[in-house]
Amino acid sequence: MPKKLLHSSFNQRIEFQTVSFVADDLTGDTIEKPVRLFECWCAPQRRTMSQQFQLTGLGLEDTLTVAIRHNSNVSKAILAKYKNETYEVVSISPDDTNNYMAYDYVVIRKKKGSMKNG
Repeated sequence: MPKKLLHSSFNQRIEFQTVSFVADDLTGDTIEKPVRLFECWCAPQRRTMSQQFQLTGLGLEDTLTVAIRHNSNVSKAILAKYKNETYEVVSISPDDTNNYMAYDYVVIRKKKGSMKNG
């Protein structure tokens, strides 16, 4: 049976984004531009030491897991803005059961590279 989350656990804001590619006016190069999909409250999930060791073996030790109320638009998300940092969406575990309290679990990793916090 899935873990029940308290309403008070949803105490952080997260914004999910997709990416559009646009031409840079100065150089003509194609650049990534984040496009907001939606924003919601999330509940950061704590991991046990056993879970952390398992993730290390998979190369996912630098990721965070957050729970959100079920939202079918999360499947379109490529990026997430969380605590003023930009993260890549690594995986999504949606709950399509149509239960009253359905949660999606989203694994995110801090984005490295070309795009600044935007």
